[in-house]
Amino acid sequence: MEIGETHAEARDLPSAIDALTTAIALDPSLGEAWMRLGAAHGRLDHRDEALEAFRMATTTAPQALQAEAWFQYGQALHVLQRHSQALEAYGECLACEPEAERALLAAGHAELLLEHDESALQYYERALSLRGLANSGQHLHLGAAYQYAGRWREAQSLFEQVVAHNPSHHLARWYLSQCDLALCNWPRGWDNYSSRFGAGASPYRPLPFRPWQGHAAHDETLLILADQGLGDEILFASCIPDAMARVGHCIVECEPRLANLFRRSFPEATVVASDRQADARWLQGLAEPQWQIFSGDLPALLRRADADFPPEGAYLQADPERIGYWRHRLETDLGPGLKIGISWRGGTAYTRMRSRSLSPEDWAPILATPGCRFVNLQYGNYQPELADINARFGGAVVDYPEALADYDETAALVAALDLVTTVCTAVVHLAGSLGRPTWVLVPFSPGWRYTIARTFMPWYAQTRLFRQATIGDWKMPCHELAAALAELTQNVTSEPCS
Repeated sequence: MEIGETHAEARDLPSAIDALTTAIALDPSLGEAWMRLGAAHGRLDHRDEALEAFRMATTTAPQALQAEAWFQYGQALHVLQRHSQALEAYGECLACEPEAERALLAAGHAELLLEHDESALQYYERALSLRGLANSGQHLHLGAAYQYAGRWREAQSLFEQVVAHNPSHHLARWYLSQCDLALCNWPRGWDNYSSRFGAGASPYRPLPFRPWQGHAAHDETLLILADQGLGDEILFASCIPDAMARVGHCIVECEPRLANLFRRSFPEATVVASDRQADARWLQGLAEPQWQIFSGDLPALLRRADADFPPEGAYLQADPERIGYWRHRLETDLGPGLKIGISWRGGTAYTRMRSRSLSPEDWAPILATPGCRFVNLQYGNYQPELADINARFGGAVVDYPEALADYDETAALVAALDLVTTVCTAVVHLAGSLGRPTWVLVPFSPGWRYTIARTFMPWYAQTRLFRQATIGDWKMPCHELAAALAELTQNVTSEPCS
């Protein structure tokens, strides 16, 4: 074992692993050797091997090392994104050493990743009670837990403390930006929004053109670079007409799925579908820009007050012929009644999917509303969930997979609907940007785009927000939406889609 440690200190990790493996083969009960083996594998990013070594350490380490063995096992599980098992390991660590601060913080982080926000807070606050917040990372973890638990002001205060101590702390400014935007504090929120690059939330791709500051440049060309996810691209596109009014010409980079929609909606601009290359070769053959800006930085120039948001809220245009096709198809297939789009799952495992998604049971009062015909707008691997919903509710939701396979066709289908009901997902932005009435089921602590208290989204005048009153409870907002839907449909008999 000592030979392995010597090799590890000399940074000869393969030799250290060989020596430690030999020691363990001679005596499998050497718990400290298992731990050192796990550490060596971990430094070489041998994740599975590190996990197995630390697992063995938990059963062989002497009492004095038990807490450390369980903690390292939890860390190895965390690296593999097995957060529930990591949480159990941290629990074993705390059973051995109840005031192990790093285990409390790690358990809080695991709970946060599992979207158990109140439990995360309990762990973080236990760590806080030991000796206060020792560093900015602890501030940010606790602030994130406060934010996800809906305690926005407390989160904001913690982020402000970090920024006051270190004004160049990009991650703290990014978190603070999201708090401010959720609270509709537009100027400071947008001023800090560019910190997303330094925080690693969005890749920075500077091209060799001067940054545009919103000034008039009527004889020059502005390059607007695509930024963040699909929904954000749609949201930020609301600023494109304002930018076009200040410059001679705009080149708009976009995600390929949005190219036809953007070209139709902004015919005076040059729209380029791109895979977000980090150089300017994709601009060959176009007018050379004098200025550039990321689309996510446009609101900092153009949306600094409530009055800056366009009151009409519609700025994208689906294909009129395809809208007509879908109106006729829906009327033929579904008959009389309101045609209502539905989407029940939002986000990913990394963007709080659990808190943004509904179960089939949650939809029961909505799908039971008379006079409504529901159309699937859920994307991704939705078929098993749709089959479950239709098995429970007698085929209540009609599916047109051909419309979901092409985003421009999705836009035409959405534009042909009377109403969209959805969780917080890109469908909100598509429907809102097309000017369609959009009712959104909003979690207790949503993303900044939905604000924390307003009844509609400032970006889209036709939205209506139905909010959770308590974390995880969809019963009230679903019943409220169902009641509003019943009121909307009570006078509807056989009108065609409009």
